[in-house]
Amino acid sequence: MRLRNTLRISIALLLVFLASSVLMAQNNTEPWVCYPTANTTGYGVYHFRKAFVLDTEPAELRVHISADNRYELFVNGQRACFGPAKGDLKTYKYDVLDLAPFLKEGENIIAVLVFNMGNDKPMAFISAQTAFLFRSEDPVFAFINSDQGWKTFRNEAYDPILYEELDTRSWVKGYYACGPGDEVFADRYPWGWETLAYDDSGWMVPEVLDFQGKAPWNLVARNIPFMDTHMETPQAIRRAAGVKVPPGFLKGRSAITVPAQTQARILFDYEVFTMGYPELTVENGAGSALKVRYAEALYEGPNIKGHRDSVDNLTMYGVFDIFHTDGEKRTFRPIWKRAFRYVEVDITTGEESLQLLSLRSQYSGYPYPDMGTFESNDPQLNELFEMGLRTLRMCSGETYYDTPYYEQLSYGGDNRPIASISFYNSTDDRLFREMMRLYPQSVNQETRLFKSAYPSRFNFDQGTWSLAWVQSLWDYFVFRGDTAFVQQLAEPIEGVLNFYLYNLDESMGLLGPIHTRNFMDWSMHKGTVPQPRPRFVLRHSAMLTLYYAHTLDCAVKLYEMLGEEEKARYWEQVSAKIKTAVFIHCWDEEKQLIADFPDKKQFSQHTNILAILCDAVAPVSQPALFDRVVSYEHFDERASSYFAFFLFKAMQKAGRGHLFLEHLDFWEGFQEKGFTTFGETGFASHDRSDCHAWSAHPSYYLLSLVCGIQPADTGFNRVRIAPNLNGLQKVSASMPHPKGRIQVHYQVVGGKLRAEVVLPDGLSGDWCFGTEHIPLNSGVNRIETLL
Repeated sequence: MRLRNTLRISIALLLVFLASSVLMAQNNTEPWVCYPTANTTGYGVYHFRKAFVLDTEPAELRVHISADNRYELFVNGQRACFGPAKGDLKTYKYDVLDLAPFLKEGENIIAVLVFNMGNDKPMAFISAQTAFLFRSEDPVFAFINSDQGWKTFRNEAYDPILYEELDTRSWVKGYYACGPGDEVFADRYPWGWETLAYDDSGWMVPEVLDFQGKAPWNLVARNIPFMDTHMETPQAIRRAAGVKVPPGFLKGRSAITVPAQTQARILFDYEVFTMGYPELTVENGAGSALKVRYAEALYEGPNIKGHRDSVDNLTMYGVFDIFHTDGEKRTFRPIWKRAFRYVEVDITTGEESLQLLSLRSQYSGYPYPDMGTFESNDPQLNELFEMGLRTLRMCSGETYYDTPYYEQLSYGGDNRPIASISFYNSTDDRLFREMMRLYPQSVNQETRLFKSAYPSRFNFDQGTWSLAWVQSLWDYFVFRGDTAFVQQLAEPIEGVLNFYLYNLDESMGLLGPIHTRNFMDWSMHKGTVPQPRPRFVLRHSAMLTLYYAHTLDCAVKLYEMLGEEEKARYWEQVSAKIKTAVFIHCWDEEKQLIADFPDKKQFSQHTNILAILCDAVAPVSQPALFDRVVSYEHFDERASSYFAFFLFKAMQKAGRGHLFLEHLDFWEGFQEKGFTTFGETGFASHDRSDCHAWSAHPSYYLLSLVCGIQPADTGFNRVRIAPNLNGLQKVSASMPHPKGRIQVHYQVVGGKLRAEVVLPDGLSGDWCFGTEHIPLNSGVNRIETLL
């Protein structure tokens, strides 16, 4: 009787369990888990494992994976992917991956590293709490979903090196926001945890998180590709102290032996700026400590960098990691990417000698498989072009970056020149669209402006960068004619335009007072901005008013293309009125320039550049005004290498494209100082970032202005070829286009220009040179004309 009752009870419990399991499967479509008792927002590194057996290898096994803050996935010991792509809680990303290529018949292991970098996590990380999600698209494989069938372990080997310990302010100007360094103790690390052979019997069962259908992450699928990854190695050892370096080390033919009770220091040079995940492999040397420091360049003193190729008598300073050895063969790899040209390894050994076996790095950046090309008879110009493309690659990851070393943040103002470069080097616009889509999600509900950078945890908005976002949408539309994408952003466009409309002083028609941050450019003189500091109130600024007018002009053209004629005419009238007001109040007849303010005490290149771009002066007067912009010697502020993006646009608009090669001083200066990417400003007073993609636009202008490859209509359905060779004798260039590759070849012979223009099938256009206008057809077009 007792057995029968027990059986009945067991059957009843089983039915209840099965019913509840089905209900859970129906309701819990986002199976988030975490380590039990984990600090939900604090620093922590966690491991998750799931072992399972397959009777046969599946043809396909698509899974979704995500984590807060980040994850790294291994399948059968092989690194498969890492993510998720950056986003925010409104559109938190999960990655989709086919596991089938990594699986085998029989026993398999899925292993996932999950980490939360705590209070000092990169400013671009938006987080709710430590958590991990894994699920199969196919219900047949639901047994691999993240649940209590997994095992988890908290890794106590990690101790974060916080910002105050990195001490970035001592030698480095400005803001650092890329997360803490890693201090790792090898004797605490669960080595081999990602392999099937590892014994996880002592690991815990994860906690299943129940949010009652209200998880803080609104999950959406990753909408950009996985990062390009490949291995890179240092090209030279520039100096070594306390140790002898055998000649075959960099080629992997020998190891560096550091004797016991020794302090040694080795400086590695990758010879170009790069980014990714360094991997330092050592053996023996129990009780040794290795400090791995990363830098763009070496320093003459605090805030003063030396020539980028120089190391003698210079100080290596930068953020760092620390690895403590346990005597076994181990590889140290930081959990988040680093950016560097130089890597210095500072070694302190204990009672045993240490073998340094290798140093290499896994590059991580957005894939650009089919970039533009430029080759001329000027080797320095060719190098400049390649430096610009390298800068673009280094500043493209899961978002565009301002600087990969210091911030890895996506700023609305930076993104305009970055996007223009990318349009000439890729037909893959997914990263651009993601940046444009994400940015309005940071909207301030009161002002309708967006954050300075986003994704970010900043709590302030930025007016000018919100305007730049509108400008960038117009640039995109010119190239792609993507009506559907732009239409969905109509509301945030209106919000930005209306904020400035509400802040117009109707008595003068100029903006002000403005109670928001309005960065325009770095100052040549003060290391600040050509306006008062961002927190100050701006009143009647011609520069800001014309920047608004330029944005309105972009918006008007967008509305016209979208068929919104009423909105187009309305904003066109607003723009016309404020341009007239700027000219009335700020034009200086004696100087033949527009002043920055109505009192006419301050003048900048910036204001007059913008006056050309938005037709605040009549088109017939623009060539003369541009000549004043580049010749007037008494400006209070001059454009940096960033704002030169607008200078060159004004140059092109004013018909002065033949002057382009005469105004590359900033970039020639970068080359003279040994840069391999382009820096932040070009001003000696602001020598912070060696890699800043807002300065890389000469690579764009070499194709669009010098080679003259330009969209002839919105959507780039036709091409306009209007070269400005600026004295070059020979040029060959190409760029990707959705229909194929556009190629141009120019050669100057005996006072004549011989041109060959090759257009892909389905693309036609026009040749415009001097007074010549010749139609171009798909295929090879050959033209000979007098210079």
